[in-house]
Amino acid sequence: MYERIFGKYPQVKVLNYVLINPGRPYSKKEIAVGANISRVTLDSFISDLEDMDILQKDGLTYYVNINSKVVKALIKTQITLAELVMEDEINNSENVIGEALTDEELDKFLDSFDIEIDIDNELEKIEKGDLSITDNGNFNEEDNTLMISSDNLNTDIILTQYIDKGFNKGRINYG
Repeated sequence: MYERIFGKYPQVKVLNYVLINPGRPYSKKEIAVGANISRVTLDSFISDLEDMDILQKDGLTYYVNINSKVVKALIKTQITLAELVMEDEINNSENVIGEALTDEELDKFLDSFDIEIDIDNELEKIEKGDLSITDNGNFNEEDNTLMISSDNLNTDIILTQYIDKGFNKGRINYG
C-alpha cells in the first residue's frame, strides 16, 4: 500500500514487506528478496530502521518492533489506507454482472459437479514428473490450444502455449 503512495523506494518496499507480517523473524536475505531489492541496498539503510526503532536485531535475525509507537502508527495507517481503497473499489464497481452468490449457493454449485479431483495429489504428480502422455494431443486451430491426455492424471490438460522440442531455444526473448 505504501508503494502506491510513496513510490518504489527501497525503504518503502522494506516497510511494506515487513509490516505485512510483523510477528515473524526475518533474515537480511529474506527482507531483501521479499522487498525485491539487493542485499547491498538493504545494508545501506537497515541500521537506520534499527535507529528509528522499527526493526530490532537479535543475532542475525531481525524483528519488527511491534511495541514501537512508529510501527504502531505505520500499521494503523496501512490498515486505514487498505480500508479506504476497498471502500472506494466497492463504491466505484460498475462491472458487477448479475447478483453475487451466497455461500450456500456457491457450495451447491460446486457440489453439482460429478468430478472430484484431489488437487494436492495432482500437483504432487506434476512436481515429481510422474506424467506420461498417452497421445500426441489434439490441436485446436480456432483457439490455438493443444489438449493432451495422461493415464496418470484424473483430468486432461489444455495447453495454451507450448514450444516444440525442435524449436531453437536461443531465440526466445526472456525479457
